[in-house]
Amino acid sequence: MSELDAGEARWRDAVAGVLKGASLEDTLTTFTPDGMRLQPVYPRRTGTGPIPGRAPATPWTIVQRIDHPQASDANVLALEDLEGGAGGLALVTGHSPYSRGFGVSVPLAGDLDRLLDKIERKAIVLRLEAGAHTLDLARLLGEIPGGTVHYGYDPVGQLAATGALPPAWPSTVSVLAGHRQNGTVVSADGRVFNEAGATPGLELACVLAAGLAYLRMLEATGLRLEEARHCIGFTLAADQNVFATIAKFRALRLAWRQIEEACDLAPAPIHIHAETAWRMMSRLDPATNILRNGLATAAAGLGGADSIATLPFTSANGLPDAHARRIARNCQHVLISEANLHRISDPAAGSGGLEAMTDGLCEAAWAQLQAIEREHGIVKALQSGWIQAEIDRLRPSIGTIIGANKYRLAEELPVSVLRPLVESTVQPSAPALLRRRDPLEFETAP
Repeated sequence: MSELDAGEARWRDAVAGVLKGASLEDTLTTFTPDGMRLQPVYPRRTGTGPIPGRAPATPWTIVQRIDHPQASDANVLALEDLEGGAGGLALVTGHSPYSRGFGVSVPLAGDLDRLLDKIERKAIVLRLEAGAHTLDLARLLGEIPGGTVHYGYDPVGQLAATGALPPAWPSTVSVLAGHRQNGTVVSADGRVFNEAGATPGLELACVLAAGLAYLRMLEATGLRLEEARHCIGFTLAADQNVFATIAKFRALRLAWRQIEEACDLAPAPIHIHAETAWRMMSRLDPATNILRNGLATAAAGLGGADSIATLPFTSANGLPDAHARRIARNCQHVLISEANLHRISDPAAGSGGLEAMTDGLCEAAWAQLQAIEREHGIVKALQSGWIQAEIDRLRPSIGTIIGANKYRLAEELPVSVLRPLVESTVQPSAPALLRRRDPLEFETAP
């Protein structure tokens, strides 16, 4: 018996004594929302290496959302973010499904000039989150020489969020591909599905289905598959469930590799952006969001995200001020510069439990992807209501939310924001998904 086997045997003997005859498997085995069975202990996985992703020992890019409605005020915040160590900016306009009541207004070139004043474009990464107005903003940016730009165009996400596809979206993607600036053109974005209550496996399946739809559409415009795949980026929500988030990011890379192999393409690393989950943000006792964001950011970094946007802890209360934005940045600085989480390539590799979770999520996502394909693709599956029905069928129950439904404060402390957030609780028209934060029902309770 090896030393590892002997150690597990001693552990099982000790647990059996505590359980007093109860079955270890029945007592300590749990199930994920996607139906995967999790064992209490796993042996080390041998014969497996790191999943190729972010360059070894390279930090992920710290991204800050720029969503102040006034371009000049947004510029002040952006300059402070960059001086504070951010390496990327996500320009979120009011047309984005993720503007959440705000969004910077840049309808004219002069507004964009004010927004980017004194910002060294070549030194940073820009992400656009402009919804159906992505092409207009991309054209304005094209007049200003710069570095890497991820256009973030996501017609599938727009359909899921609003119930309507952007007009002439295939031609828009074709034009954007012709003006690519080092980054990606379209984004297969899981946030809208996560915010609607999708399980990790279903979120992954929707992202894969969107990526596959974009791959087909780009090929139809005349691009070779080898070129088309580099136009596609991916975005996932990262939440406080550390192991599940790590497994989700790893599973995306593995599952997309299967799609590449099916297309006779040699697998190549994909670009994955992460944003801490809006779904977990609490308006009550918002300081607890700092803890959830820290766990989520760490998990995304360990899972191999190429860039991460940590939502400021007061985001559910309103437009975050400079203090909340600074804490969001510093969360990432601590994880990179002090914890050095980026220095090991895929630290989950070989971990029996995390490898099992990754494989299980990959299998669940692949099965759901096949089901979506039987519905004639992600667009038809959304328009028919199939995705919505699957979300409702698999939706996990809301667990413990510190500060909202557990250890709630007797009296809430004042929260500083630049502008208050007014959330809509109106059910959107089909086929748009109903998106809301998990703590919302506790915030409105007496």
